Amino acid sequence: MKKRARPKREQIIQAAFEVICSRGYYETRIDDIARRARVAKGTVYLYFPDKPAIYLGIIRWLISQAVGVVSETDRQSVAPAVKLTRIYRTWIEKLQSYPGTVDLLFPEINRERCNLGRQFREQLLPELHRLLDSVARIVRQGIIARQFRPVDTRLAALNFLNAFRSGLLVNSGHLKIKALPEQALELFLYGVAYKPKGGK
Repeated sequence: MKKRARPKREQIIQAAFEVICSRGYYETRIDDIARRARVAKGTVYLYFPDKPAIYLGIIRWLISQAVGVVSETDRQSVAPAVKLTRIYRTWIEKLQSYPGTVDLLFPEINRERCNLGRQFREQLLPELHRLLDSVARIVRQGIIARQFRPVDTRLAALNFLNAFRSGLLVNSGHLKIKALPEQALELFLYGVAYKPKGGK
């Protein structure tokens, strides 16, 4: 049986992500994306009117991938803290081979995201809320199991996403912080735990 081909839109998005991570957003041309996706340039324009639309598509795709990892991990019969650790490590492992991801995700670095404020809010905030809610469910499990303090679960989820964001930035070397990405996760986990690491 033949392996089913990826939908054309996803094929273009993944190709755009790889090219932009390698060359940079402003250095990437639609021709480069079409070549990597093995489609005609006109096919790219059938799905995306311009490069900003491609950028938004990439971010939506990355969030969707992240939600998928959370959902898959949440089905595992392990402690909530273990789930969050596995999610964090999976996200880092998937993106660490694409150092250009930092430029895509960080508004402080990426001017394109700053220039798409309204579209970013309209198209991507609902997806971000979905990701926050999926992580918050795991935090809630930890609270019920008395592994985590009774905190606001969505705020904890936001802090978890920020821990991942920090780990990704540390891993990129942009800030020249001599630490491992795992330490950003530890700062999050031991901030919500009842007892500090090694506590009695």
